[in-house]
Amino acid sequence: MESIEVKIGERVRKIRNERGLTLQDVANFTGFSKALISQIENNIVMPPINTLAKIAKVLNVKMTYFFEEEINHNDYYVVKADQKKFIFREGVKHGYMYEELAKVKSFDYLDWLLVTIKPDKCDDKLFSHEGYEYMYIVSGGIRMKMGNEEMELLAGDSIAFNSKIPHAAVPLEGQTATVLSAHLKIEALREFIQNN
Repeated sequence: MESIEVKIGERVRKIRNERGLTLQDVANFTGFSKALISQIENNIVMPPINTLAKIAKVLNVKMTYFFEEEINHNDYYVVKADQKKFIFREGVKHGYMYEELAKVKSFDYLDWLLVTIKPDKCDDKLFSHEGYEYMYIVSGGIRMKMGNEEMELLAGDSIAFNSKIPHAAVPLEGQTATVLSAHLKIEALREFIQNN
């Protein structure tokens, strides 16, 4: 319960300061005493729901604002063209080249990759792993193997599938294929959600 109290007091003070209001302003608009508003901000008093609702109305925020997770405004990742990062995956041994695209550092459950598949380097080994995969063919074409089925996908085509299905992307003869791939690690995401 203490972490909620701290968050509520900090949030009341933060939003009050952002709005350019004094303790007395909030007290006047809510009908509460300046001392009570100060006690709430300093986590001395845990406000009842009705009190918090009046404060939220004066500060022009939804009441849920006081309970939501704080947004980290530095939680982004930029990859410039001259800073490309190639990563190793099992597929590297079988002709795939993986370029990691930008991703949110605190959300390690989704990989965005630009995959280059060269015809002279690729074999048709089937892969199977947890999660879901989404592929968009940027250039060239591939023969997509899904278990015992095969289909041809050309630039502009896309496919989404359960990654546990044995699969392989083989470039069409003589073509280098570029594929935008997203891999959602659903099992790891479920575990994270259950434990938090």
